[in-house]
Amino acid sequence: MSISAGDILRVVATLVWLDGEINQNVFNAVVTGGGSPWTDADILDDAEEWVGDMYSPLALYLSDEIDGSSVTVYKYDAVDDDWDEVASEAWSFNPSAASDQLPRGVAMLINCGTTDPDVNGKKYIMGANEGSIADGLFESLLITQLALFADEWVELFVGGTSGADWAPGIWSPTNTNFFAMSGNYQIPTIAAYQRRRKRGVGI
Repeated sequence: MSISAGDILRVVATLVWLDGEINQNVFNAVVTGGGSPWTDADILDDAEEWVGDMYSPLALYLSDEIDGSSVTVYKYDAVDDDWDEVASEAWSFNPSAASDQLPRGVAMLINCGTTDPDVNGKKYIMGANEGSIADGLFESLLITQLALFADEWVELFVGGTSGADWAPGIWSPTNTNFFAMSGNYQIPTIAAYQRRRKRGVGI
């Protein structure tokens, strides 16, 4: 399988707690630009770079009991209306905050807008520690790092390996359509709560 300009991709970042519990986040993008088609390996390297760029500002703020595990790329199949796996590889991300972790369901939240006012994206980030909350609110230093995460998520990314342009967006299964990011986002200072989802469904 190769990746061509205009393909819609799904990137799944998997993190694992020391006790084996899994946490996932899902990102979507359309790839364009010169050099198409690109090899699966090059696109996978780009995906890991993109995920790494997003998460790296949080390395000092997430629990040292959760680590990056893998990055997996899927391509949307419009004929069968499903996602075909392209490739997967190990992802090295090792947060270092040593204080007690918050309950697993507690999450940092990023709300982002798209070009359609009715379609928005949410990203729940797990792994914050008790020291990151004061008087019931996430501390300003953590909010600043979350903003850096959000910037990397919503802005155009250029793959260092393939040279492809990754235009991030939100895939809406309801509309069976991809909606490009508007570039706007909000980060609540109040902690969110992420309920459990079915196995294999990312957040």
